[in-house]
Amino acid sequence: MNNIWLLTKIMLKNSSRMGARKKGSEWKSLMLVALMLIGFLPMIISGVWFVAEMYDGLAQIGQESAILGMGLAMVSCAIFVLGIVYVITVFYYSQDVEHLLPLPLAPREILGAKFLVALFYEYLTELVLIGPLLVVYGVKSDAGVLYYLFAIVLFLVVPVVPLALSSILVMLFMRFTNIGKRKDRLRLIGGIVGIGAVLGFQYFIQRQNSAMEDIEQMQQQLLSGENVLLNLATQIFPSTKLAVLALVESGYWSGLGYLFAFLLATLAGILLFSFAGDRLYFAGVMGISDSAGTRRKVEGHAFAKLAQMRPAWWSYTIKEWRVIWRTPAYMLNCLLPSLLMPFLILIPLVGIQDRKDLLEAFRGWITGTGGISVAIFLAGSIVLAGMNSASVTAITREGQAFFLSKSFPLPFRQFLLAKLFPGTILSILSIFVLLAIAVWFLPITPLLAGLAVFVSIPGVMLMNQFGFLIDLQRPKLSWTSEQEAVKQNINPLFSLLFGGVLAAITILGVVSWGGSLIPVALVLFLVFGILNLMLYQVLVKKGPEWMDKIEK
Repeated sequence: MNNIWLLTKIMLKNSSRMGARKKGSEWKSLMLVALMLIGFLPMIISGVWFVAEMYDGLAQIGQESAILGMGLAMVSCAIFVLGIVYVITVFYYSQDVEHLLPLPLAPREILGAKFLVALFYEYLTELVLIGPLLVVYGVKSDAGVLYYLFAIVLFLVVPVVPLALSSILVMLFMRFTNIGKRKDRLRLIGGIVGIGAVLGFQYFIQRQNSAMEDIEQMQQQLLSGENVLLNLATQIFPSTKLAVLALVESGYWSGLGYLFAFLLATLAGILLFSFAGDRLYFAGVMGISDSAGTRRKVEGHAFAKLAQMRPAWWSYTIKEWRVIWRTPAYMLNCLLPSLLMPFLILIPLVGIQDRKDLLEAFRGWITGTGGISVAIFLAGSIVLAGMNSASVTAITREGQAFFLSKSFPLPFRQFLLAKLFPGTILSILSIFVLLAIAVWFLPITPLLAGLAVFVSIPGVMLMNQFGFLIDLQRPKLSWTSEQEAVKQNINPLFSLLFGGVLAAITILGVVSWGGSLIPVALVLFLVFGILNLMLYQVLVKKGPEWMDKIEK
């Protein structure tokens, strides 16, 4: 057990290092964190208000406990899905694995330390998703001291089971794919398929929940005071129902019993994780960094194709593409979030049994909104571009090799284009994914679809330029694993925050204007085009100076 805590402490210390900083710059980091918290404050206030209003509405029918059920189920699903990505990169593709394997450590000790590190970062996700909800419920229900004590305990324990399940799933997969010359690519494709399977399972559960009760039966159960909404909300992770009942009945002995039952279920999950880790982890991680060549003889036309001359900036762009594609941590964190988010939004819509009436109402609203529909699509594209970490980690991904790249005889303008190209293309791809989903559900005319794409392209270009500006100002070059470079990096949060603020300003501006479709599209394209040109000129003029100041 001492080895687990010692390893955890070392890993947290290494992963929390934000790169080498000059003396006296700590206050800048604190200021940036403070600004980020201030930026998220309106979102937190809106969430608190929403939960409070929802509590008042459900309290009238005696179903207020469903808020806790939905909150805990939501955070459990989020941790399970995010945990798959996190476990693949931390457990298997971090550079410390090669240093830990030769040490006289049991698999459970290495796994335990890595699990605790993953759990620590999942607490940050949980804090955003469930923290305000627990506080609001306690205040609105006039809960006693025991409620808050139980809430603290459950806050620490709730992520354990979903993270353990995602870890076991990943270890099973990695154990039986540790073969072949292209095992990294096989695992990456399998990981994507696995995430798709999880989303499909979530869709299936949602459909079952929506179809299991007809409206009249649901109304009868609601009026009878049964916790039907709580039962529906906690079906994906049944153990969360014990946690909810422990909080709801915290003032009674039964609440303590539910708490102990939930802790026992969590202990069972830990034991299952430890049992699986002892038998699967080493077999899946051994030889993780080995590679094999194809020994294919290249001659004639194939050799001429490989040796052909290309523009320098295009060669550098191809290099950036290959690094993202061939590195699982970069692929999972730079590409998938912006592409998967539209599908995460799609699943609840597909799972609603009476979605036809909802969509008909939404279609009617879209028809009469004029230019607001274009602004909404642009805002969604901007937020998706903010989730894309390709440009905001363009310099960070190079690590110490960046100082070698600085010596290349490549003008900064071409260097900038090469760095922005992958992220911009991925953002444009997410635009078409979002458009395809919108066309599937809504009566979008070809004119509206064309204008939406026409306006969104300069929007995502601006987001990628801003992301590169952030990374140019504060790159994180001293990292020990690719996971640390992209996942444990605060820069993508600034990009996401900027995207959220910009999207909100765009929608509010168009709503207050109330213009028609074509004028709104032209004005938005003009505004974002000018912003792009201005930011591009700033990067071209000041970029070389800022890049020269980057130190180890």
